[in-house]
Amino acid sequence: MKKLLFSFVVFSVLFVTGCQENSITDPVSSELTNKIQKPAGTVTRGSIPLEGILVFPGMGQSYYSIEGRISYTHELARVDPLPPSQYYSVKLNLSVDAILINPDLPGHYSRTISSESEDMFYVSENGFYILEKSFPVLGGAEDVEMILVCRFLVATDGVRLITMWLATQDTDGTATNKTDN
Repeated sequence: MKKLLFSFVVFSVLFVTGCQENSITDPVSSELTNKIQKPAGTVTRGSIPLEGILVFPGMGQSYYSIEGRISYTHELARVDPLPPSQYYSVKLNLSVDAILINPDLPGHYSRTISSESEDMFYVSENGFYILEKSFPVLGGAEDVEMILVCRFLVATDGVRLITMWLATQDTDGTATNKTDN
């Protein structure tokens, strides 16, 4: 009787462990290998202050003080979710609201920058994208069209302003006479 009861217990234990999912033959879960996972559809909002002195190149360089901000919305969506190469689609909306003041001119001559843009590009999980945007400067009486050029570093976790400068705009829309801040 003891042998029969012992055999029944051993058989039951083997049966229960044999019916469980076998982790040895299961594929490796990507959730365990990726410690930093960005949820799809992540939206980040914020603003970048614009302040400093910028040089407008040309004959008799002019100096402008800039005050304002760039508001942004950074939307992240996973494009390729399979390791090892995870790519994300980034949709970046920028809204610039700033004023340029030339203290050397009578009445502290000022010009405004009010512009919006939307860009979409791809970034790898640990990578970044360098985005250069030009924003028109309004309110000038001169024949020269002035633009504010900003260079941004965009990653999966947000955006930051690297540098900005004033330039003139060619007829094809490209910036010339670059002078970094």
